Amino acid sequence: MANPFEVVKDSSIWQSKSNFSTSKSKDNSLRIGVVKKVYLDPSADEIRYLVDVRDKSDSIEMNCRMLRRFGGVFNYEDTIYHGYKFTDRPDQVQSFDTKAGDAVLVGFLNGEGREAIILGGVMHSARSSTLDITQGPQYASEFNGVKTEINQNGEYILTFRGIPTNSAILNSTPNLTLPAPTYNTTVGTSFFKLDQTGSMELNDNSTSGVQNLRIDKSGGFIIVNAGAISLKMTKSSQEVDLLCKVLNITSSTSITQTTQTFRTEASTSATVKSPKIALGTDSIELLDQLFQLIDALGTIITISPVGPCDPLSTTGQWSAVTAIQSKIKQITGSI
Repeated sequence: MANPFEVVKDSSIWQSKSNFSTSKSKDNSLRIGVVKKVYLDPSADEIRYLVDVRDKSDSIEMNCRMLRRFGGVFNYEDTIYHGYKFTDRPDQVQSFDTKAGDAVLVGFLNGEGREAIILGGVMHSARSSTLDITQGPQYASEFNGVKTEINQNGEYILTFRGIPTNSAILNSTPNLTLPAPTYNTTVGTSFFKLDQTGSMELNDNSTSGVQNLRIDKSGGFIIVNAGAISLKMTKSSQEVDLLCKVLNITSSTSITQTTQTFRTEASTSATVKSPKIALGTDSIELLDQLFQLIDALGTIITISPVGPCDPLSTTGQWSAVTAIQSKIKQITGSI
């Protein structure tokens, strides 16, 4: 029997494809994985991810970079995926629908496993799609409770829902299938919308008196509501309508109003308080005319049955009139 160790062939000449396949083969497959942990690579100052990648029935942990839409110094995109709680022991539950980590698609640059890169996300097995395919092209995304939608009519809706109230379950050890998120609708549901008429609306969608700002392009008006308070500005008629219960205006320097017709109606009372008041035109001021009227009355000489009397200003009681006159002069302003 021949001795198998008698002749050792030179592997640089006598190559075996089966022997060299392990060292020279490239892996061009794309694989689904779930993010386990996020960390910062100090050598590259880049966010990296530990991903549980599935190769057939095998679970392989890989350190992955993340693909981005922008790769510049000034133009960039960063995001942090969610991992899940794990220990040094093998996972007791293998199903992805129990793990809070983001479901991702992983590829290998140059076919090398040490150059794994996350190409994007895939639908998590614990989530169900809510889009109605019969309505045609649509878009929906959510990140940390901020939902973005573009519906079948091309309307853009950005809704604040808040962090889900059951988000703590994402930090628990994988056990059961993850539930759908729940939200605090008292805090959430505020939205911004661009509708199919080209109009825009910002709305807090409150359950107790809605507050909103709407720019109505088709109607040609802007309206602001805060519960029962309403302010409407109409473009075509240049009309402004304000409805409220109490109106308080404070201006530290001045208030100027210019119009053709001015009307104020008070059903109970009206008060104007000022050190100086002026009413009238550029040449005629009401309080000044009242002051002059009193002076003119003081010069009047009445005729009695016995003849002319002294002017009214010479009577003993006229001092009370002049006292009132001086007070009128004190508050008389100028236009």
